[in-house]
Amino acid sequence: MDTKKTVCHIGKKMAMSHFIAGCDGNISFRRPDGKIVITPSGYPKGELKASQLLLLDAEGHLLKGKGSPSTETNLHLQIYKSRADVNAIIHAHPTISTAVTVAGLKFPSHIVTEGRDFLGPVCTIPYEAPGSIELALACADGLKEVNAVLLERHGAAVVGTDLSEALYRLETLEAVAKIYRDSLIFAGTCPSDSTSLAVKGSST
Repeated sequence: MDTKKTVCHIGKKMAMSHFIAGCDGNISFRRPDGKIVITPSGYPKGELKASQLLLLDAEGHLLKGKGSPSTETNLHLQIYKSRADVNAIIHAHPTISTAVTVAGLKFPSHIVTEGRDFLGPVCTIPYEAPGSIELALACADGLKEVNAVLLERHGAAVVGTDLSEALYRLETLEAVAKIYRDSLIFAGTCPSDSTSLAVKGSST
């Protein structure tokens, strides 16, 4: 079962892996009773303490803790409402994955087995202002059929049955993005068609 200590551990891993910088990102999990534990706004996720995490009801009302919930709380709430099977959500700013959206390219999770089989399809959500209800609704809609989405020029949101699965998907997302970037460098070109991969001989 996910715990507040797990959230703090993942926050540290995200900071060490450069998936976030400063006070970026947010993490949450849904308890068996339906209440949601979420990171507070304005705190470096790599330095969080369990006592700093907040407890919300399913509508986002603060039940326990001090401070303000994450500025992306609506994003978490809307995803939970649309996915009964999801009990953990991570929003981060992985550099290479985000760069794929800046370049206007489609994310090719299928190019390696791990991306194809564990991560699955990844779609890009058109840009909406961070923290807006429009972004929250767009992410929830995008995640109805997939387990990871990129937020154009903003980062990524991944879901899981628990925090570990969500983290592994985030790690796989960035690993595939690095392989994609390096394959384009080695090929010495950038795909003119953003839906295709400019690596000859790819069979995955």
